Amino acid sequence: MAQTAPSGTQVAQVAPDAAPAAPHRPGRPLRRLRIYPRYEAEPDVYPRYNPGPNAVRDCTADYVKEYRPSGTVIVPRMHCYWRPG
Repeated sequence: MAQTAPSGTQVAQVAPDAAPAAPHRPGRPLRRLRIYPRYEAEPDVYPRYNPGPNAVRDCTADYVKEYRPSGTVIVPRMHCYWRPG
């Protein structure tokens, strides 16, 4: 099949017997990802597990120096853990 093009313009054509880039696999349905809504509020305490009845959260807080590019700053730091109550 011959086509004429104006001088300076090139025309690209695909041969009719060329294979497609990604072959389609017939008979295999696409996988679907099910997304379930969360109805529970996420806990904001680490670790995220139920420590059991009568557990008490024990926390210690202090101030520490952090060295940043803008200069040294003092920031609060808190460490918590669960203990039997």
